[in-house]
Amino acid sequence: MLICRASVRLVGKILLSQNQDHSRVAVSKSALSALFFVVFLDNLGFAIVVPYLFFYVLTLGGSPFLYGILLASYSLMSFVFTPFLARLSDRYGRRKILLVGLAISSLSYFIFGSAHVIWLLFLGRMLSGTTAATVPVAQAYVADVTTPNQRLRYLGLLGAAAGLAFIFGPAIGGTLSSLFGYAVPSFLASALAFSNLVLAFFRLPEPASFNIKKTVISFSALLAVLRKRAIAQLLAVYFLFFVAFVFLQTALSPWLQRVFGFGTLQTGLIFFYVGAVSAFSQAILLPALSKKLDRLTLTLIGIAALTIGLFALSIFTDLPFVLAVAALISFGFGVQFVTINTLISLNTPKDAQGGALGVAWAIAGLAQTIAPVFATTAFTFGVSEGFNGLVFVVSALVSLATIPLVLNYKKVQTTK
Repeated sequence: MLICRASVRLVGKILLSQNQDHSRVAVSKSALSALFFVVFLDNLGFAIVVPYLFFYVLTLGGSPFLYGILLASYSLMSFVFTPFLARLSDRYGRRKILLVGLAISSLSYFIFGSAHVIWLLFLGRMLSGTTAATVPVAQAYVADVTTPNQRLRYLGLLGAAAGLAFIFGPAIGGTLSSLFGYAVPSFLASALAFSNLVLAFFRLPEPASFNIKKTVISFSALLAVLRKRAIAQLLAVYFLFFVAFVFLQTALSPWLQRVFGFGTLQTGLIFFYVGAVSAFSQAILLPALSKKLDRLTLTLIGIAALTIGLFALSIFTDLPFVLAVAALISFGFGVQFVTINTLISLNTPKDAQGGALGVAWAIAGLAQTIAPVFATTAFTFGVSEGFNGLVFVVSALVSLATIPLVLNYKKVQTTK
């Protein structure tokens, strides 16, 4: 855990030192550091359960299809609750909503680790899904304390904190579950969420620029923002992007088991590798590229990397090549995630940041609700037909469909 904390500090120092406009961020450096730790620990708890979730379901008598339903149940709760809680953060403060989410998160992982029947797994995951609002609320916090020119860099750092969690989390979860069973890493995730709650309570103040009195909760006002053509285009891209990625995320564990015979430990190490590339892309490569390329160009580069990588993964099963392709996919995901969120934030009024980013994350939750069921179905059908990579072809086609939407968004912007 000391290595995890040191890694987050290192990434934070790198990007904070690159800041060229200190006037607004200097006051909030301590708060931003605490926020990045909050995001890191929150995602670490989530990432710990990823490598063994599929095997946990099988142990309790479930099937690959039920595994897809379990993933969808988490995302369904995220879809329902995230816009509401994120919008509440526009009125009652980012800190309060984060604290509530972290408390529920700790309880959900405890229930998950205590499960001896399938329905308890579902209860734990569905409770955890209600806390997904911590991501857009943290993004809204960054929007509160940064200028438009700084936003991509700091949202990238936030994404890197999550990426670091996916470096250490799967490795921790895969190792502990293989040695001690599924309860121990689940309880560790619960303890991390509780320690995160304590950290946020003592170290994370409300943004200095946030004025509760000025924000009146109006969902009709939020809908007016979302109806803007530019925002609608971006949300459509976000939805399809997440559908494509969740297809990959859902199918990767059973695909690795079938093609290479990997168990929880090896699967955890693969996720470790993917998280490392994603964190490096968001913390180091993206800020460097953003100095030479605009956000839309970066988005298109991310789409190309993700699409090409998915097509390649459907064809080749040589492990060194798979690792190279996984790096390309991780880069594409990291770039798209940050740039699209940045564009949504920049097209949204200040008093609706939480609501708009919450809706974006809810749309991602909708994608995560739908995609696992179709992904497991496509994987099962592909296996039955002797084509293990069919699910990745479908994922690549969905990713490819985002290109016309991005180009249309560019057209909307240029005709303003």
